[in-house]
Amino acid sequence: MTILTICTDVVDRIAITLSGTTVFSNTADTARQLRALANQEGKELMRRGSWEKLTKEVTFTSIAQETQTGVIPSDYDHMLNETFYNRTRKREVTGPLSPRDWQAQKSIIATVLYDSYRIRGGDVLMIPVPPAGDTYAFEYISKNWVLAATDVEKPAFTADTDTAILDEELITLGVIWRFLKAKGFDYAEAFRTYELQVSQALARDGSKRTLNFTQQVNYGRPRYPGVQDGSWNL
Repeated sequence: MTILTICTDVVDRIAITLSGTTVFSNTADTARQLRALANQEGKELMRRGSWEKLTKEVTFTSIAQETQTGVIPSDYDHMLNETFYNRTRKREVTGPLSPRDWQAQKSIIATVLYDSYRIRGGDVLMIPVPPAGDTYAFEYISKNWVLAATDVEKPAFTADTDTAILDEELITLGVIWRFLKAKGFDYAEAFRTYELQVSQALARDGSKRTLNFTQQVNYGRPRYPGVQDGSWNL
């Protein structure tokens, strides 16, 4: 469903008039407002959850320095926690470290035993300094929730032929309640319907693991980057 069909659907559902047959070349107030609300909805919906349709993977080869330059992709929004691994050495990279923990690790005498990271200034920083040539990987959420007719992903609608990567029905419902609110109409029921549909979509998205409430499972992750789990010299 393109942005044009989304806006047409909104117009039909709430019985308003949209002059013309386009959205982005249309200078009418209603068209301008609908496309602005559609972009607002898409951007906010993108940040509501870690949508599987927006999930991507980064792999990179380490260099022997603290700052791993050029790792963060241009469409990066946020990293998925606990997905950062050293594939060469088969272990997790712990983090992200807080600014305090990072400075503590930089200052203490004890050797940091496990790879740890933080993101600062748009770069991945690692401690201890990794050897050159190791393969690392992590998953992240892309900020590009729109697909152009040329199959190029982008972070906003800019043409009538653009389609949404996220669920078009959710965007349609989001535009409806936002339009009603902007016009001063009662939007409570439209908002309730929208929130219910978003919650259901998030619950179904990407499938979910079975939760075990009877015991806590440790999957082998180090509890703290500076302390190994066993085999201490006593």
